[in-house]
Amino acid sequence: MPSPQSGADNPRQCSAGSKSEVLANVFAYLKKSMAGEIQPEPKQQRMERQADSLADSQLWHDNYRASFLPAFQIVGPHLPHKYTDDRSRVRLGRFGHRTSD
Repeated sequence: MPSPQSGADNPRQCSAGSKSEVLANVFAYLKKSMAGEIQPEPKQQRMERQADSLADSQLWHDNYRASFLPAFQIVGPHLPHKYTDDRSRVRLGRFGHRTSD
């Protein structure tokens, strides 16, 4: 027996419109599971499904955040944003005297 689609047997994700349809789906699922017609999902498949779901939600969240302020990244070698050479820095010592002459 092929396994059902992901979420097809989950009563929380059913798309029935009325209360009676939702209850009918829940009772049908319970009847099948008690009779042994529905095999439990193996741990490896469950972990893969949860990892896929997590990756999808992370992608959605990244796209959501990027829609407000896209973060541009520089490609290739580059200097830090505010780079100042040490030779041109002005260092002030005691009493405000300049020490980097």
